[in-house]
Amino acid sequence: MKELLEKLERPSDSHKGENGKVLVIGGSSKYTGAPALAARAALRSGSDLVKILTSEEAKPVVQGFSENFIVQSYGEVFDKNSVDKALELEKWADCTVIGPGLSEFEQKAIKDFQKKSGDLVIDAEAIEALETSSGNIFTPHYGEARVLRENYGSVEAFVSQTENAVLLKGEIDRIYFKEKVFENKSGCAGMTVGGTGDVLSGILASFKARGLSNIEASRLAAHVNGKAGEKAFDEYGNGLLATDVVEKIPEVFR
Repeated sequence: MKELLEKLERPSDSHKGENGKVLVIGGSSKYTGAPALAARAALRSGSDLVKILTSEEAKPVVQGFSENFIVQSYGEVFDKNSVDKALELEKWADCTVIGPGLSEFEQKAIKDFQKKSGDLVIDAEAIEALETSSGNIFTPHYGEARVLRENYGSVEAFVSQTENAVLLKGEIDRIYFKEKVFENKSGCAGMTVGGTGDVLSGILASFKARGLSNIEASRLAAHVNGKAGEKAFDEYGNGLLATDVVEKIPEVFR
């Protein structure tokens, strides 16, 4: 992974925004922490700027998690009236992650957004809505991958037929890309705590925003997320939190 980390070294003469801009579309009245975790992870992974597009009700709560966030609203639910706003921000971003905490949306609106956007990192409930798309990175855990297995027979078949990449989270993470399967063995049992998947999606989006390819970003993100989890476990044991994993990301880089 050393050579991938070296690709992320920033030029000394770079300016704000030149080292990655990430958009997180997610959150709802039910789940306010998920988009914040993804956004914090993207910042801790080296991106310069992160914007969050969330529900009107969740917006003040999400903004309150950090003064580093730029938070805007898509309305009460993500519907046809939200698409233009999302596309405007997607054009600003170098990479967009959609799904963390997103539970109040119209499937047609999500699909319309995807059809007009670039490649996405797709997580959580957005996976089922967008499983027929192509060219993206899906980040399901085993349960969220159910829809892929049901509709295509296997994750491998889904990747082959749709030309997506899949980072399947588990005790051993598996990255499916074209005809290949890569394994990542970093991580620990303490990472079953809620929110670590949101952290992974933020790291992944950050690496994509900073210029890594889908497979490079997926492999490195799985590794970094797992190593940060190991460092958090060394300090907190089974009491580790997803926020602890975020704060250990810079240590992995060092």
